[in-house]
Amino acid sequence: PSEAALQFRDTYSMHMWHGTRVPAEWIAEPAKIDVTEALTRRNLEERRAAAEIIGWQRVKDEMAKQGKCRGIDADSSKYIGTLYDVDLPDSPGEKFLEVLCGTGRTFTLPVDPASKTALEANARTYRLKPNQYRKLEFRT
Repeated sequence: PSEAALQFRDTYSMHMWHGTRVPAEWIAEPAKIDVTEALTRRNLEERRAAAEIIGWQRVKDEMAKQGKCRGIDADSSKYIGTLYDVDLPDSPGEKFLEVLCGTGRTFTLPVDPASKTALEANARTYRLKPNQYRKLEFRT
């Protein structure tokens, strides 16, 4: 949707993204959002909203161009995923796991910065050890 969430007669309006107020242009023209500007917003909820509007792939691609996003480990299973090291503007050394969900959608999850492999990062999201996670027979 490219319209205001609230529009008053006096032309005052508010634009929202999943409950977070965002600039009107983010909703009207999401392709024009500057990734660096979005990730340096003072308000963390605005940063989250901007990253969701922009999409992880574009954020990742832009950060990689700047040398701030590096793939660390890719598991042979897309369901276990690929681990990335990302230097966010005010939080260097963060880790994210890009993983294929059982629904066929791709998600990117923040994971424990101590994770060394995609398997370890994914297992930790379930509070399991990598060898325990690899042995699971069913996905939910």
